Amino acid sequence: MGKYIDLKCDFAFKYCMQDEVIMRSFLNAILEGETDLITSVKYENVEMPRENKGERGVCFDLLCTTEKGETILVEMQNAAQRFFKTRAAFYTYSLMRRQIKRGVKWSNMKRDISRIIGIFILGECNGEFHKAITRTSEYDRDELTESWDRIHKFFISLTHFKFDKANITTKGIWMELFKNLGNMDKIDPSVYERADEGLLKLLKKAETNALTEEEYDLYEASMKRLEDEINMEQHGFERAIQLLIASGMPISEISERLNLSKDEIESLK
Repeated sequence: MGKYIDLKCDFAFKYCMQDEVIMRSFLNAILEGETDLITSVKYENVEMPRENKGERGVCFDLLCTTEKGETILVEMQNAAQRFFKTRAAFYTYSLMRRQIKRGVKWSNMKRDISRIIGIFILGECNGEFHKAITRTSEYDRDELTESWDRIHKFFISLTHFKFDKANITTKGIWMELFKNLGNMDKIDPSVYERADEGLLKLLKKAETNALTEEEYDLYEASMKRLEDEINMEQHGFERAIQLLIASGMPISEISERLNLSKDEIESLK
């Protein structure tokens, strides 16, 4: 194991991000310009059991509310998954049930629901998105304006993120740490120059030698599950590329869609 734990595995993700100071730093970085400065977060129960037989319950990764009542969901998804956008929509819209009480007439509602924000961090194998950050909400397709602002979703594709050392931002630091912290032996000094309280706390908490023996065992087991998941996904990913080639799709198009070099694709023929 390296000097730092890998934030993409389930143990490390929750071990670090369940700290309020660290979570607040992350949210303010990712949501900069999207919401007011978040000064406090309260963690919520992540389980939403089904209400009726035949319905689907939900278990989130991390869920919190801000001092202004906004609900923020943070999910880590390493493997590619069919219809992930549908799953993300199901998760965020399910959270409306927490704010709208059963039996209340729509005409008796005093105000609209508080905003719900879903942040979905996508690991190396998730190829459904084609840029580092995709932001979505409900738009008027004719006027091209936002028609309803109560639910926003942010998809962070680590595959497409490139760290720009010449233009370092807190958002960029957070994305770089999610993508590569587990492989780092040292932190670039420029990161410390820009780091806020939450980032500094993260870098201390994420040191492998800071874990207790029990925590280290849990981390190792979690990493093993992550590696198995990625290996299985990679095998399927390579097979999918081979099928695209066999179908006659131009290698240039495959390269653009999957963010792979032409040489990488050629090697899978």
